[in-house]
Amino acid sequence: MSRILIVIVIFIVIYLLLKYYRKQMPKKDVLGEDTSKHRENMVRCAHCGVHLPKGESIMVDHKHYCSEVHRHAHTDEPE
Repeated sequence: MSRILIVIVIFIVIYLLLKYYRKQMPKKDVLGEDTSKHRENMVRCAHCGVHLPKGESIMVDHKHYCSEVHRHAHTDEPE
């Protein structure tokens, strides 16, 4: 019976030590510090509605397009 108690106490001590060391470890951001600096607003293509980063879009008359084809298709449509 005493052996079982010793084993249980050993497991409890190991568990508490692991829990303590995990709290002491520095927490890492899921995205990382480097990616947070490169965040960019998303815009919607005026022709097809796909969302893309603002830097990759083509902007004409305050409207964003995902490609030159969609820009030409949308601007050539009669309104």
